[in-house]
Formats: sequence, structure tokens, C-alpha cells
Amino acid sequence: MKRSSHNHVTSWSEVKRPIVCLAPMDGVTNSAYRQIVRSLSKDVILFSEFTSVDGLVRSDHVRLRLGYEPCEHPFFMQLFGNSPEIFAEASRMVEERGILGVDINMGCPAKKIVHSQHGSALMQDTDTACRIVETIRKACSLEVSVKTRLGWKNDKNLINFAKTLESSGASMLTIHGRTYNQAFKGEADWEPIYELKRHLSIPVIGNGDIRDYNDGLEHLGNLDGFMIGRAAIGNPWCFLDRRKYPEPTHYERIDLALKHYHLFRRFKKELVAVRSFRKYLGNYVGGFHNAKEWRNRLMQCQNEESFVECMQQIRRIETPLALAG
Repeated sequence: MKRSSHNHVTSWSEVKRPIVCLAPMDGVTNSAYRQIVRSLSKDVILFSEFTSVDGLVRSDHVRLRLGYEPCEHPFFMQLFGNSPEIFAEASRMVEERGILGVDINMGCPAKKIVHSQHGSALMQDTDTACRIVETIRKACSLEVSVKTRLGWKNDKNLINFAKTLESSGASMLTIHGRTYNQAFKGEADWEPIYELKRHLSIPVIGNGDIRDYNDGLEHLGNLDGFMIGRAAIGNPWCFLDRRKYPEPTHYERIDLALKHYHLFRRFKKELVAVRSFRKYLGNYVGGFHNAKEWRNRLMQCQNEESFVECMQQIRRIETPLALAG
């Protein structure tokens, strides 16, 4: 991990344990949201949106995802694809932007991704998976991590697959505790991840069904850290230790949501911003006495003025559920 004026970490051994990560999520972990998470926690490892190497190399629009603010460090770019050569070219672009590392997606179960031999498909093509890691390592000096799953139908090949990735130069692995066949159904199984850690010398991060920092600690076991995904959408407070920090007040929730929206708005046209921001609202306005009604009203907003006014109404008159009479 390269030394940076914004981050003094030089290797994973120097990262504070447990390593806590914001999961890469397409349409969610853009620069605006990464800045919001960073404003609450200086230690969280941030990951970009799920980004195509082909798009990064060929599309000016996709290359906008390389943009970030210095405060976002430590920050990694998550990439997907299946061509070692294009991964190498994309990784050099990432390095030129001063981003600390690349994370290779080998776990996305979306059918269109897998049918293109990307994401989870790489679990069935160990040769290509390893060549991707090796090629990136030769092409640049970035840290190379991999995010994958327990396996295709079961976890029988997890240890062998992970060990070959480590031998190829991967410096960290994140394992989602479900198979490809499960997608996001059922409960995540962390036992195979604990067993895997006993066979590797590089950091291993667990992922799957973590609600917040304290839940992550309960799942940690012998692992080096944990990654929070869906529970983090519109809930940047999930990265805070509840033993040290109180639950945010409803004023704090709405104020941060509005700050987040205005950051988000810098990157989007008004109508797109208002509609795209809806994905974050469930957690931001959750826990209020009239949360369902407010969510419905917010979902109907078609312009910025009505959206902001509705959020300000919530701030003025809403009562947290715990205090509601």
C-alpha cells in the first residue's frame, strides 16, 4: 500500500484492526457517499462503485468514477472484467489518479455479469483469475485485493482457490459468506471464512449480513476485519462503535442526509439526483414515528425544491419512534 500525504499506511499490517470496510456497491458508493462515510469515520477503508475495466478504458463517462476527494483515502477502486490485459491498462489509470489499490470482483452473481464471464464466473476459471492478479501486479505498484464468495455451489474449493490467488499476488481477500447459487438468499455462513483464514497469511475480510460495527465485532472471530454492504446504504453511522457513540438524533439524521444530497447533486442533474437519491432514504428517515408516510411522500418528489422542503418538514416536526407518545 503506497504512502500518501493523506494516508500514512504503508502495508496492511499497519492498518488498524479490525479492518472495517464499506462494501463496493454500484450506484451507492460514489464519491458523495464515500465523503459522508469518511466524515464520520477516518479509519473505514472505502471502495468505489462496481466498475467495468472495459468501460474505464473506453468510456469518458465511466472514467468519471476515477474522481475522488483527498479525504476519501484510504480508497480502493473495485473493478470487474475478464481480460488480464484490460485489467492491467485500467489499473495503470487507477494508479495515475493516486488511488491506493484495486479490488477485483470475483463474486457478483448477477446473471448478465456471469454470462459475460465476469464476477462469480471467475471462481470457475482459476487460470484467468490468477492471470488477472499477476498481470495487475506486473503493470503497476498498486495493492491488489479480491472480493469473492464461498464458491459456486458449495465451499469445497474455497481454500484452494484463495491460496492460488494469494500465490498470484493478492494482498487481501474479502469473502462473502454465500455461494453463487445462493446469490443474496438465506443467511451468510461465516464458518468457511474462519477456516480459510487458518490457511492464509494475507488479511481475510468477512462479508455478509453485517448490520453495523458492533455486529461486525461479534462476527469477527479470527478474521482481520469485516465489510458492511447493504446495511450501510443511507446509514453511515453503522461504522461507529455504539459503545462510544450515541445513536444519531433525528436532527442529525436529516441534516446529514441533506448534506449528502447536496454533495450527490454536484454529480447529477436535478431530476436524476432526486430520483437516484431515493435508494438512501429508507435508513435516513427510518426510526421515526411516521417513517412510512414520510418515505412515501419523499418518493413522490419530482424536483429538488419539493424534496428539500419535505426533508426540512421532517426535521421540524418529526418525533423519533423511541420518544413517540
